[in-house]
Parts: sequence; C-alpha cells; structure tokens
Amino acid sequence: MKAVAVLVIVAVLLAVAGTLAFRVAAFERDMATVDEAISTQEYKEAAGKLNEASGHLASTGWVPRFGDHARGEMKARQAALQYWQQQYKELLPREADPVGAVEGEDVGLQMLVANGAYRVGQMKAKDREQSFQALQDAVSGYMTVLKGANWDERAAYNYEFLVRVRDELRNGKRKTLPPPPMEQQGNNGEAGEPFEPTNTKAFEIYIPLEEQERTKASEAGKAAPNARKG
Repeated sequence: MKAVAVLVIVAVLLAVAGTLAFRVAAFERDMATVDEAISTQEYKEAAGKLNEASGHLASTGWVPRFGDHARGEMKARQAALQYWQQQYKELLPREADPVGAVEGEDVGLQMLVANGAYRVGQMKAKDREQSFQALQDAVSGYMTVLKGANWDERAAYNYEFLVRVRDELRNGKRKTLPPPPMEQQGNNGEAGEPFEPTNTKAFEIYIPLEEQERTKASEAGKAAPNARKG
C-alpha cells in the first residue's frame, strides 16, 4: 500500500509540474506574440495576447523567480503598447516624478516612462520657458534611469542629446523644441517614395582592356634622355 501511495503522490506531482511547465511555456509564447504584434503595429492583437498571458500568469505567478520576472515583463509590454499608441498620459504614473515612481523596475519599463514623459512635455511646450522646463524634466528622468542597477545605452544617448538641446536653448541657438511627430506619419516615420532618376550622361564608362591591350599598355614608354646641367 505504501508503494502505491508513493506512486500516486509522484504521479500527482508530475502532473502539477507538467501543468505549470505548459502554462509557463504558453505565457512565454504569448509574450513573444505581443512583441511581434507591437513591432508590426497590430495593437489589437497585442492587447488580446497580453490578456491571455495575464491569465496564464494568474496560475503561475507564485512560482519562485519566475513570477516576479513575468510580472515585470507584463508591466513593460503594457507600457510599450500604450507608448506606441501615443497614450502617454495613460502610461505615466500619477506621481509628480513619473520615472522615480518606477525606479527599481525593469529598465525597459523605466525607459518607456522616461520617453513618455518627454513626449508629454514636448506636446505641452509652446514657448521657450515651457520648452526649457520640459527638457529639464526629461534630463532628470533619464538620469534616474542611468542611476539604476542596469546600464542602458539608450538612456545615456537620450540624456546627452537632450543636455545639448537644453544648452542650445539656453544660449539662444534654439527657440523651442522640435514639434512632436504627426500621428498620420505613424511610428515608423514618413513613408518612402521612389527617387527621381539620375541623368546618366554625366557618367564615364570604363571598359576593361583585353589581354593584348593590357600587355601593350604596360610597356615602358620611350622618351628623350634628360639633358645634363653644368
């Protein structure tokens, strides 16, 4: 009887482990689909997969080490979905220092909040004073990201770039911030278009020499000897 009981317990444990492994794999698959959908601007599909991933996380969030990491990924993907739909106000925490409110979170989430804070300030900036304040807040936000445990090159680049823009504004080389990108251009910039054909008449065409011509061309030329001086 003891042997049967042990087998039953082992079978139950294996079934539970298999179920957890299946749900963890399903969560990772859904998150990969979310990344793909955001990259291709399929935001409705991304939101649906994010909800499915949240359901898998509800039953696996207690798993040591996996749960905390998975919840951080969920926050970062939700923030990315809001950012690329230009829902900056929904993305930002309600605190006065939005980047400071997510300090200690995943660096990807911190970057999205810092970028969103800059976009909000960029849209509000109508004159030199407002532009300078928006730059000050954005520089402080990226500095908070750089002070974190994980180094991020994007934060370093944005910080240095905005410091230079702020100095140009202070020195009078710039009056306001550049306007935010228009919504109709999309998140990938302006659409490409065919370039105008170039006039090929100005180009010179070089034809390779034949073997006999190359041999003849490589012979030393004959010239009159140099006259000696003195």
